[in-house]
Amino acid sequence: GEHNPTANMLSAILCLLLLSGSARRDSSYAHAFTPARVGSPSVKSVRLGATVTPSSETVVGTIGNGYLPTLVAKVAAHRQHGKSWILCPSAEIEVMQELVAMDGNTMLPNLELVPASDTDRVEELLGESDALLFGTDDVESVVAPAIIDYMLDPEKISNKLKRVVVMSRNLSGKGMGFFASASRTAANAQVWDNSAKSSFQLFEDNVRRGADRCGADLTIVRSGTLKGGASGEDMKYPQYLSEKFYELTKADIVTWQLLFDCNVRGVKLAKGDVMPGPGVKAVFAATGVDEHEGDSSRCGVAEAMVRCLEYEMTSGEDFGVATVASREIPTEEEWNNLFSSL
Repeated sequence: GEHNPTANMLSAILCLLLLSGSARRDSSYAHAFTPARVGSPSVKSVRLGATVTPSSETVVGTIGNGYLPTLVAKVAAHRQHGKSWILCPSAEIEVMQELVAMDGNTMLPNLELVPASDTDRVEELLGESDALLFGTDDVESVVAPAIIDYMLDPEKISNKLKRVVVMSRNLSGKGMGFFASASRTAANAQVWDNSAKSSFQLFEDNVRRGADRCGADLTIVRSGTLKGGASGEDMKYPQYLSEKFYELTKADIVTWQLLFDCNVRGVKLAKGDVMPGPGVKAVFAATGVDEHEGDSSRCGVAEAMVRCLEYEMTSGEDFGVATVASREIPTEEEWNNLFSSL
C-alpha cells in the first residue's frame, strides 16, 4: 500500500499508549497529556435517553487495557450486538484471543480484536459504532486523554453514536482511609483505596467532554476493588473470560479469583456515587472470596456496562456496582429489576 506517514504515526501512538497502560503498574502515562481545551461543543445534537438495543445492526466498541475491557467486549458480543470490537495492542492479541475463547478455542463470530496499529480499521469501526465503552483494570491507570480525544472525535464518529459508557470508581471516600490503604500495600495491590481519585475525576471529565462533542449521552458505571471475571468451574458461564484468566492471575495453589467467581455471582446497583469502601474489614476483604463492601465483580461490572445501553434511565446518570453472595448470575428479570430500581 501507499506509505502514509500520518497513519503510521497515529498507529504508533495508539500502540504506545495502550501498551504503556497495560505493561506498567504506575501508568504515569495517564498524566503525560494535558487534555485539549474544548471551546464550544460540536453541532451534533444530543439524543437524551437514547438506547442501544442489541440487534444484527448494532456496533459496540470497547477501549481500555486489562482484563475488564476484554471481558466487556466479550459480554457485548454474547449479548448479541451485531459487532463488538475492542482496540488492542498488537503484542497482546494472542493472550486476548485465549481470554475471549469460548469452548475449545473458538471465538464468538461477532467479536473482533482490532490491532491498534490498524488505524484504517479503527476509523472504519468508529464511523459505524452505536456505543463506545471505556475502562481500565488497574487501580492507577485511566485511558489517556490523547486516546479519548482520538476516539471521540466528531470528524471520525458518525451520527450513529448514541451512548458512551465509562467505568470509573467509587470516589465518595466513604469506607476508605487507613485500613483500605494498608490492605492494598499488604495484601492486594489492586484494592481500590481512592488514592487515585483525582485521575479518575479527570478521566470522567475528559470522556464527558468527548461525548458532548459527539452529541452522545454519557453513563458512568462505578466500581470498587475488581475481583474475578471468568467462567468459573468447568466453564459454567462461557460468556465470561476463559479459564486462562485463572492461570494468569494465580498466586497460590488455588486462585482466590476462581473461588470468588464461584461464590459471588450476585450483583447490586445503587444510583449515584454512594457505594462504600471496605472500611475496617479491608484486610479481610482484600483477597476475600465472599461478599464484602467495597468489592465489585468484573463480571457484574461488565454486564452492567453493556446492559445499561438498553435502558433510558441510565442515560446521563452514574451508578455503582457491588456484590451479592450467590452461585448463580442474575436472571434477565433480575437485571431488569436492578435497573428499574435506579
